[in-house]
Amino acid sequence: MVDETVARLPIHNHGSELLEVVLEPYGRDYHLRSDETLIVHTAGTTRESEPFGVDFHPDFIQVHFNGAVGWVTGPDGNELDCGHQRP
Repeated sequence: MVDETVARLPIHNHGSELLEVVLEPYGRDYHLRSDETLIVHTAGTTRESEPFGVDFHPDFIQVHFNGAVGWVTGPDGNELDCGHQRP
């Protein structure tokens, strides 16, 4: 069964350094400054209770979406481009 509901995963940078978030399987990177938030979305999830997998690495966070599509927005709902705030 495919769930057509859109799942959301907010990520907030509480640190003082730039935080890299990588969206897989696309390999798209996004960077958050201190006190910024982005939201990862997915739809068409094939794992109803697991729309996302998250791996924490020393220098970045890797988010795997378990849906047909995945995208990233700011808190205002506007889609962010790959490389957002890349140094």
